[in-house]
Amino acid sequence: MKKDSLAGPILVGLIMIVLLPGALLFMALNILTVPKDGVLTDCVVTDFVKVGKTSEVHVDYVNSEGKTINARISNGIGGKSTFVGEHYECYVDEGNPFEVYRKPDKLAGILMFAGAAVSALIGIILVIKMMLNRGVQGYLIKNGTQTQCVITNVGIKGGGRDGFTQCVCDYQFTDSMGRLQTGKHTFLPNKRVSIGNYFPVMYAEKKGKMLSDIIE
Repeated sequence: MKKDSLAGPILVGLIMIVLLPGALLFMALNILTVPKDGVLTDCVVTDFVKVGKTSEVHVDYVNSEGKTINARISNGIGGKSTFVGEHYECYVDEGNPFEVYRKPDKLAGILMFAGAAVSALIGIILVIKMMLNRGVQGYLIKNGTQTQCVITNVGIKGGGRDGFTQCVCDYQFTDSMGRLQTGKHTFLPNKRVSIGNYFPVMYAEKKGKMLSDIIE
């Protein structure tokens, strides 16, 4: 048995606590930031083209000189559906008349802020869990006793097209005092495990609590 590498918690922390929340916060701030010199103007959809999950939308609006200008909504309308004749409030900059900026959807910004917070919270929980598991492994390496355990239940997580699966198994063993002990172990990806399989296990008691883990 060896302790899990610190690379795992560091990578999870970097992605879930730093990169993903950072990207969501950047997007939220970008959504809620309106053009500095833009004037809120009523615009009417004249044409739209579906591009993936978004739509490129063209609208007509009347400028300060009373002329009708056809422009593109630079920030699109997200995944919403639209139709010719639908009205949008957009910011118009006379210096760039053929690009208008749709009035930000505050709810989308709020949801992105919430998503950033949730991602960071999940990341913190995962990192703590991984570090605690690493601490258990270190304690077992230093103080543990080895014996055999038997798999009593097998659960599968993952799978799908990528073929990535993990077995989350319950196991039981008898310690040196003759007491029946139980534990749970997540095996390395794509390792085949069945009920009744035997594996070496390390165990040790710490502050009245039995710690154990299967040796892979």
